[in-house]
Amino acid sequence: MLDKEMLNQLYRFAIALTRDEDQAYDLLQSSAEKYLKSAPGDIEQPIPYLKRSIRNEFIDQQRKQKKVCSLSALDPDNDRLEVEQETPSLESLYIQERDVEILIGLLSTEESELLYLWAVEEYTIAEIAELQSVSRGTLLSRMHRLKKRIKHELSYQESQVMEVML
Repeated sequence: MLDKEMLNQLYRFAIALTRDEDQAYDLLQSSAEKYLKSAPGDIEQPIPYLKRSIRNEFIDQQRKQKKVCSLSALDPDNDRLEVEQETPSLESLYIQERDVEILIGLLSTEESELLYLWAVEEYTIAEIAELQSVSRGTLLSRMHRLKKRIKHELSYQESQVMEVML
């Protein structure tokens, strides 16, 4: 069935989507309840099933609240997102806790989900594409733009700190 480690993993996923502990707990509880009411033996891989359920429930909640759930890609024409051609890999960036909090606040739901699945859960882009029913090329493009945006935001934050120090 569902063990503590699986539930913790699903809870972290829900927090990545919602950025709210209570809402994440509610999503996990409702998805686990649906899973347990159905025939759990019929589902070969419960984690992907439950993640999709949590994600779908979250999107439904957003629609019900009439919030704009922006799942569109970043606008490449946005001047603020222009950065140098050469972008280092996300793994090579040194991110402090304060910077992470600022960055997470700037990410859309789609971006935080992609970053969570890739960086925390260590899924490959192909696995994420299968999980989300999106083409691999689309996710590669989103990941590239996300890396560029994170680099730009970190550079911007660093320049702000330098201005304050002077």
